[in-house]
Amino acid sequence: MKFWLIIFFFSDGEFVGKREIAYKDEATCYMAMDHVRPPKKRYITQMVCVSDDHYTGKKQDPGVDYD
Repeated sequence: MKFWLIIFFFSDGEFVGKREIAYKDEATCYMAMDHVRPPKKRYITQMVCVSDDHYTGKKQDPGVDYD
């Protein structure tokens, strides 16, 4: 099943955007999460890996809110 790494960008506490990257499985998604670096120091990032069902709105992953 495909998983999505969603990276949320914040500047001064305000949401400024997000980036979504598809991966072939959950393990690869979490491995990629460990290697992501914010583009510049002025951004704070929050990251989450979600299933394709969560991403498309079919079924919410436990413990993960819809964005």
